Amino acid sequence: MPDRAAAAVDTAETDQAPDQIRRLAWLHFANDLTLDFLTPLLTVMVNVGWIGLMEGTADGVGQVLKLITGRASDRHGVRAPWVRSGYVINAIARPLVGVGMLLGLPLWVVACRIGDRVGKGVRGSATDALVADWASNDDRIRAFARMRTMDHLGATLGGLAAAAAAWLIAVHHLWIVVCSLAIVTLWVAQLARGLRDRDPTPAVPAAAAPVGWWPRSPALRAPLVAIGVATMATKLSPLLVLAQVAGLPSQATQTPWPLWQVCLGWAVLGLVQAGAAALAGVLTIRLGAAGMARCGWLAGALIFVGLAQCHGWGLVLDGAAFGILVGFTEGAEKTWIADRAERSERSLSFGALALVTAITGLIGNALCGWLLATWGPKTFLVMAGIAVLGVLCSLGAARPAAAPPAAG
Repeated sequence: MPDRAAAAVDTAETDQAPDQIRRLAWLHFANDLTLDFLTPLLTVMVNVGWIGLMEGTADGVGQVLKLITGRASDRHGVRAPWVRSGYVINAIARPLVGVGMLLGLPLWVVACRIGDRVGKGVRGSATDALVADWASNDDRIRAFARMRTMDHLGATLGGLAAAAAAWLIAVHHLWIVVCSLAIVTLWVAQLARGLRDRDPTPAVPAAAAPVGWWPRSPALRAPLVAIGVATMATKLSPLLVLAQVAGLPSQATQTPWPLWQVCLGWAVLGLVQAGAAALAGVLTIRLGAAGMARCGWLAGALIFVGLAQCHGWGLVLDGAAFGILVGFTEGAEKTWIADRAERSERSLSFGALALVTAITGLIGNALCGWLLATWGPKTFLVMAGIAVLGVLCSLGAARPAAAPPAAG
């Protein structure tokens, strides 16, 4: 009888998996819709100096929180409450930016942006862990690819909506459409309300729950090192690549793009990355998560060689290829970590991934920016070498033969 009851519970949970994955995908879509609607419009309210400080502070707060909340999620054996809370914080913080735009308060806008990243920090690790909990094997690969595709589709629609708003509405009235993002908050709340954990009971006794601030599984060490090294090259800010592709001067002496054109370019980039993320899911099933990551990093090395050597339209096409690179690799990297992490520390593992990529991404961006200013386009040959080094580090990351399979 106990076996039959357990089988019935497992069947019921399996039947719910598609609905939970679907809800998470639409939450990704709604989140990036509002985020990428708002982000390009911030340039009318916050100057370049404040944008750098704002984004750096906000991202740092979010990444540190991912580790803290990931650890808490594992210790309590639940994911859904963290995911719900984080998405609701995001949905509330973004419309409040409109108040700062109306009253002309840049610091209010900066505070809202940091608050928005707090929401991402609260939900980030638990969201990835919840996806991994509800899917396994090839379904897990498809699920992570679906999340990235919906992210980028939301970004595309958000960018298009922002371009339309900037084209049709005077700058001093844009606060109205920003405040209207509150409508999406209701949709997000409804989607988040239906989220649940596959198994809210901790996979291990409470005494054995994670007590440290870093994953204990040795199977994660090599992947985290390889991803961290590759991230220094493959997660460069698009602005650094744009500076090379567009030949931007060190001082703003050329006529800037109008706001609607900036928003439209943002939307096109999202659409390209959505297509790349969808294709990446199919390729990852064939190559495996680690194999797909390696292929993406090698492709990145070739792209960087092109950025160092190409001119004219070849350089433009090479810059577009860099936009595709992120769509190809991010889902594979997360699947790789999900497959290696024990369920009892899965959220903590994603928090560790977030912190590693944040630190190495900062190092890579700082290095590339400094070298571009002093050495020019040949800088991208260094980035190509770093991407290859990431591949070499990954070769020692084969799954240990004795490693137990990750729980579904």
